[in-house]
Amino acid sequence: MTVFRVRPDSYLGDEAVLAYADRAGMRMFNSAVISALEDGNASFEIDGIEHRIIRQRNTADVEQGSRTVTWRFDDAKLIEILDLVAPLIDDEGAGHQYLDINSPASTLTLSVDEYVNV
Repeated sequence: MTVFRVRPDSYLGDEAVLAYADRAGMRMFNSAVISALEDGNASFEIDGIEHRIIRQRNTADVEQGSRTVTWRFDDAKLIEILDLVAPLIDDEGAGHQYLDINSPASTLTLSVDEYVNV
């Protein structure tokens, strides 16, 4: 079963957002980010949660609803996400990367194979 989940977390004592996945889930996220960069928006669904990725100028926000997660990023952040996610998908073993965002916290942690069994 493919895993891609989002939850509140902390990073160095501050609030953060954790997006954790297995490789298949992170590949789906990566594909949607590419589509959003090219077309302005994209979505995918895992475990009944719809993830909407929207290209929007001057944003770096993650909004969690009960059955949706809306990711709003400008072009620079979308490219940064792709740069951060590529080694997580390509390398063997678990790992994570950090991205500065605006809300609901200042840090987004992108993780592969670290929290999927929790």
